[in-house]
Amino acid sequence: MSAQTSAPRARGVITSGTYLTAGVLVALAAIFSFLSSQMYAGTLSDGAYTAAYWYGTLLQVLLASVVITVALKIGLNQRVGVQWLLVGSGVASYALGDIVWTVLDLHMGLDPYPSVADVFYVLQYGFFVAALVLAVRSYKDLTPVRTPIMIAALVGLVLTAAVLMFLLVPYIFPAGTAELGFWGLVVSTFYPLGDVLLIFSPALALSLVIRQLGAGRLGWPWWIVVVGAFVFALTDTAYSYADWAGSGLTATLEMGWVVANLLFAIAALVARDAYRVR
Repeated sequence: MSAQTSAPRARGVITSGTYLTAGVLVALAAIFSFLSSQMYAGTLSDGAYTAAYWYGTLLQVLLASVVITVALKIGLNQRVGVQWLLVGSGVASYALGDIVWTVLDLHMGLDPYPSVADVFYVLQYGFFVAALVLAVRSYKDLTPVRTPIMIAALVGLVLTAAVLMFLLVPYIFPAGTAELGFWGLVVSTFYPLGDVLLIFSPALALSLVIRQLGAGRLGWPWWIVVVGAFVFALTDTAYSYADWAGSGLTATLEMGWVVANLLFAIAALVARDAYRVR
């Protein structure tokens, strides 16, 4: 028998289980996209609206569970496992904020802004920036990271100026504490600035760092995280602008957060395969 016929067939990096799980998660997100469009259109009965609302909230819980499960499987004794736990904690924090928001809005009839939900929404920024910074630092012995960080910081400053010019100065600052209250002003200012400085800029730095390393499989999951971070930051900032400028909130815009967390979950599944011992 020839060496060619007896050699074992090479396995792909991404397993069939990952493709299947990712496909299920995408399908669940697609279902919510349809439900969300019906919620905005006002075509659902009260019971169906409540069910759809909770469906979206519990979907976020599922996505957080996927990331945290992968992090624990990788192992917290490894730095990369800690990084993924931070990503999962960010998604979980967002999910907890959604649970609180759902209860206050749907079942208590309150306008939950600002509220306890914002504590969890703010915490997610801390988890995300910690994960992104640790990911960048993990590559410092393999490739220069100073220039990517400086470029990302410069872009962050430019985007901060844009947020000030188009959102904070014309809308949020004039509303002030008289309209928003102290904490309302704080969180309304924090979210767009956090999107730029704590999510978008660190994600840009990470993308520039892993770009220098080529197309190695260990960078695949972080590329997906970068895209998810960009989607999250753009969605959150666009939502703030649409809300304040009165341009209208849409189901498509609200799906941005689901898509971002979906990408984080898929990235974790890819990481599980990329880091496995072959």
